[in-house]
Amino acid sequence: MLVKVSVLIPTYNAEQFIRPLLSKLENQKLPEGVAMEIILVDSSSTDRTKGIVKEQFPNVQFHTIPNKEFNHGGTRNMLADLATGEFLLYMTQDAIPFDDKLIMFLLENFQDENVLIACGRQIPKEDANPLEKYARSFNYPDKRIIKDKSKISELGIKTFFNSNVCSMYRATLFRGDEFHGFPNDVILNEDIILSYYVIMKGYKVIYDNRAIVYHSHNYSIKQQFKRNFDIGMAFNESEFMLQNVSNEKEGIKLVLGQLKYLIKNGYVTQVPRCIVESGMKFIGYNLGRRHHLFSEKTKRKLSAYMK
Repeated sequence: MLVKVSVLIPTYNAEQFIRPLLSKLENQKLPEGVAMEIILVDSSSTDRTKGIVKEQFPNVQFHTIPNKEFNHGGTRNMLADLATGEFLLYMTQDAIPFDDKLIMFLLENFQDENVLIACGRQIPKEDANPLEKYARSFNYPDKRIIKDKSKISELGIKTFFNSNVCSMYRATLFRGDEFHGFPNDVILNEDIILSYYVIMKGYKVIYDNRAIVYHSHNYSIKQQFKRNFDIGMAFNESEFMLQNVSNEKEGIKLVLGQLKYLIKNGYVTQVPRCIVESGMKFIGYNLGRRHHLFSEKTKRKLSAYMK
């Protein structure tokens, strides 16, 4: 019986990335009996994203929505509704497959019926700064991790970690009666929230270090502040995930690890940047956790994603 994988990607002004991304996807080595479809939902790009896809990748399905209608959870649920595959691979427009085995590796994890999500590894792009390089290695280690409820005491909040930069799901998470896809109205963390529900209901999430994409950002300090304000808001709205775990401990581990990495590898001039950036991320996150104290107008100024 033919099995189909639906590759689902929200896009906006993706001209810089769309050719290498779609080329790498169309050249994936699929196991025998596996087919693939690629579906994009574009938030009314103002660059050549649509033209490139229509002209150079005619087999890719392209749908357009108004920019103001984009929502991290809702738009991805829309993509799931458009998909016809038994497995849904969510990616972002700037995540470039490392090789032609990405889909094959992710699919292998689902031989276990209790696995509902398989998340890939992210490695930094060539232009990544030292802080970003360390952050990728910290969050995406080179080892396979099987995550279920038994791992909570060991991994803490990382038990539920999952990223739609590159993550495959059984379609039953979006079409069945037990799960209902991503939460529609969250500013971030739709992927982590669904992973939380999966694990707490007794299923498994796999982190597969073989399934690799290039993905990194050289955010400015201002961008880091805004992004962490949004992360704080997201965790405030999903407080239930933090009942028995803390994500702040992971933040402290990351900062200490970054400082050691910079000193050990001769990036001492980056230490002040690390300290300032970490401070702004901490402030942004904690302000986001208290976002109800601010007006909507102020929150839009502090946020990276609020429209």
